[in-house]
Amino acid sequence: MENKNNKQEKRSVKRVQKSLIIQFSVDSGDPLTRKWDVSSIRDISEKGVSFLASGKIVLGNLLQMLIKIPLRPFEWFEVSGKVVAMEESKIKREDNDFNVSLVRVVFVDLKEEQKTLIREYIAWCLLKDGGKK
Repeated sequence: MENKNNKQEKRSVKRVQKSLIIQFSVDSGDPLTRKWDVSSIRDISEKGVSFLASGKIVLGNLLQMLIKIPLRPFEWFEVSGKVVAMEESKIKREDNDFNVSLVRVVFVDLKEEQKTLIREYIAWCLLKDGGKK
C-alpha cells in the first residue's frame, strides 16, 4: 500500500479518516479523580486512533477513552490505549495561538466484541465511501 508521497505505507491495517467524538482521560488509577477532555478523532483503525488534544498528555501515558461509533449511536465505546506518538503544532484562532498535539494511541486489551465493532465500522465506512480511506 502506498501513500500520496509514494512512500511505502507501514500500517498493517486499514484506517479511515472520520470525525468521531472522543472523550479521553489520562489513567490516574483512581476513577474518581480522573479529569476528562473531549475532542474529535482524525482517524481510526483496528489498532488505534489519532486525535487532537490541548491538555497535558505525555508519550507513554495510558488513556481511558469513550468513543461514539455511528453503528451504535446510543452507546459509548469504552477502550484503553497507550500514547505511542505525538506531533505538536499551533492553531491560530482570531488573535490567539493555541498549542495542540496530534496524539496517536494504540488500543490495549481489546475484547473480541470491541475488535469486531471496529472492523464492522471500518468496513461500513469503506463501503459507504466507495473504498476510499
